[in-house]
Formats: sequence, structure tokens, C-alpha cells
Amino acid sequence: MDLTLPSIVERKIHSALVLEDYVDWDLRIKYQMADFARAARLLVQPLRNTTDHYLDPTQPQPSPDDNHQDFRFDEHTASVPVDSPYGDLTRWDLLWLGHCGCRFPRASDLNTPLGRVVIPNDVTVPAPRFLDMEFGDDELQRQYPAHTRVVSRARANTCSLAYGISQPGARRFLYELGVHKMSDTNDMMFRHVCDGADDRRPGTCLTVQPQLFQYHRPTGPRASFGDTSDHVGASNKRAYTSNILQSVRLNFPDLISGTVWYR
Repeated sequence: MDLTLPSIVERKIHSALVLEDYVDWDLRIKYQMADFARAARLLVQPLRNTTDHYLDPTQPQPSPDDNHQDFRFDEHTASVPVDSPYGDLTRWDLLWLGHCGCRFPRASDLNTPLGRVVIPNDVTVPAPRFLDMEFGDDELQRQYPAHTRVVSRARANTCSLAYGISQPGARRFLYELGVHKMSDTNDMMFRHVCDGADDRRPGTCLTVQPQLFQYHRPTGPRASFGDTSDHVGASNKRAYTSNILQSVRLNFPDLISGTVWYR
């Protein structure tokens, strides 16, 4: 899948989106990605008509007594990026779009900006009682109105289900995982780089809650789900994808017949 948007598709883009083979996403993913791109630009690009003034006052890193600020994605405008709809490629390393949970950055982390871009009234976000934050916390459900999606810096992400990576970010991750040291599973290594853990300089990684890509759970033996959990003897009677309202995988028959359009 290409990370580009139509307005820049003719340019040479040095970025890629990587998906695990059993993930799922919403039929409206293009609209979701356009909103995510707008939110991402507000976090990494200077404001319009400036070169060094950012929306988030905690950039490049917060003080211990700073608090996060929420910014509506439709009330601010960032400067126009040159080579990526998500912000200039030199300004971000990883877009962590599919995960099994994360949390928002805290001032006590000391090494990453705290700003959050809020996408309110998102009809593709399930009601709070249907959200499964899995290995993350429940701050999204507790502090924000129903049907809210929030883009922020990545922190304590688990599972590398889907991620976009820039060419500078790929060089960085290849060095950190291939030359510096590989000391854990792939997703934990990504976490270490993004969080600046295990003697590493923090990367510029953005994520979104709830996630845009998630594991699909088909019917049949749970041992075939493809993760490392112990599902011996268990069976799944109903196919589902957590946090995805209009699943592509569940709508395959209608997509093939043409009764549902996937744009």
C-alpha cells in the first residue's frame, strides 16, 4: 500500500507502509488516512508561514511540570510539507498505525512532546464500550467523548501490525536493530527506538488511538490466529476485528459482488 495521497502521487516519495498478513482495516481507510495525515502535520510541521514555530509548545521536549494540550485537527493549519502528506520525511521516522495498545506520552517521560491532535465525531470509531485497548490504557475512553480519535507521539506501543516508515527512519531503525543491538522481539525493538529506551536516542514516531489497522480474528481454531498466545483447544465461533466498524475482511463477499464499494 502506498502512503502517498493523490495531490503528491506524481512525486518521488521515499516511504512505505508495512502490514502484517492477518490485519484488517475499515472500508473508509482512505478518509481515515487523510485525517491522520492532517493531524500528523500539526505535530511535526511548523505552523503555516513560519519556519520554527510549532503548535505544540512542548516541542522538542517537555519540562517535568508541563501538561499536554489537545488540538482539534480542523482548527489549525501547518506549513505545507515538501515530500510527504504526513510531514516532511526528515521530520518523522515511523507512523505506528496498527498496534495492540499504547499510551499517551507523559511529562515524566522527559524526551517526547506531549501534544495530541483530536479528531472528534469520527463515525469510524466504535462507541467506548466496544473499544478494546488490549495492552494499552483506558485514557482515551475516560477523557474523551465517544467517537473520538487521537493522534500523538507513540509511547509504549505493542505489536507492529502496520507501520509507515520514512527513508531516513528506515536507515535509523536498520542501524538501531542491525548494528547497535537487537535485544528483544521486533515490536519491542521498535518501542525501544521510539521511546528512547535501552540506551537509544528517541525516534520521532506518531501513533493513533484507536488504531487504524488491527488483527482480524476468523472463525475456527484460535491456534491459527498467528500470534504467540496459547489458544490450544479454543475455537472462535464468530469472525471479528476489534475497533474496526466496517471491516474489509468481513465485507469481502459484498466487495466482490459490487454491493459495497471500497474507495
